[in-house]
Amino acid sequence: MGKHTDQRDRTLMLARILQEETDDKHPLPLAALVTRLARHGVTAERKSIYRDMAALRKHGLDVIFRAGAEGGWYIGRRTFSHSELRTIIDAISVYRWMPEDQKDALLDKLAAMAPLPQRKSLRRPVSVRRRAAAHPDEVRVAIDRIHAAIQGRKAMSFVPVAYDKGKGRTAVGSRRVITPKGLLWFGENYHLLAWDHRDRTLRLYRPDRMSDVLSTGMPAQGPEADASLWDAAPFGLDPARRERVRLRCCQAIAGEVLDQFGSDAVLVPEGENFTVTADVVVGPRFWGWVAAHADRAAVIAPPWAAKLWQERYQTGESILNHRPKAV
Repeated sequence: MGKHTDQRDRTLMLARILQEETDDKHPLPLAALVTRLARHGVTAERKSIYRDMAALRKHGLDVIFRAGAEGGWYIGRRTFSHSELRTIIDAISVYRWMPEDQKDALLDKLAAMAPLPQRKSLRRPVSVRRRAAAHPDEVRVAIDRIHAAIQGRKAMSFVPVAYDKGKGRTAVGSRRVITPKGLLWFGENYHLLAWDHRDRTLRLYRPDRMSDVLSTGMPAQGPEADASLWDAAPFGLDPARRERVRLRCCQAIAGEVLDQFGSDAVLVPEGENFTVTADVVVGPRFWGWVAAHADRAAVIAPPWAAKLWQERYQTGESILNHRPKAV
């Protein structure tokens, strides 16, 4: 019985050593494995280690042996590659709907999935300006309950809240009953598409402005709704305001245009300027952005939007009237 237990301990210890210390650039030769096992009070012979490696391969561990002076044993394929882990850790580092202590604990756990030689390169500090007025825990609880209602095809209720400079989050109305249809992510915030039982219409809600989210147990109501049809266009989520517009812009704001309209936007040269055509939500955010660049950008299509821009928003000199030079 003791011998069987020793064999099991040795095999499991080898798996742990390989997982924690090796990769393709840091293999461990046989002598190093024997030394590490001895540190844990486990003795091993050459033949027994070869048998253990074969057993680990049989049970799904990608154990690889590389011959040569700098060769040895190492783990090849892992649950997450180094690049995948780095991507996950970078994403969590800038996710603001999580308390910092919980975020740090999660990042440590993720880094521990990589071998020791790689862990230092995984933690890359990023300074994030926290703008959430709601406590992250409250939003995460709301998100969990929203998902539960969607999966269970149930209605839910909440109390709408707003932010008061002196009082913090305060209720701004009575409890509302809704049927959630889907969550969207836009502008670093969650948005919930839901059927409002009182108004009998589809609306968007901000989960960070919902308090005391509860399941009602009532069956889901309202028409089927595809949240993907409400996917964000530049400057908003409202599909009723989505419009294809064309702007003339000066070269100096080409980078800002790509930031706002996306890297797929095509900038067409027009003399010293360029034009860009894109589907955007024509609302206050759109007009505010164009107004902020009034001397460097102008709306030129569709005609109603160009006219509105000239009559209400254009101030001072605008490149709307700058004609491209003849070539």
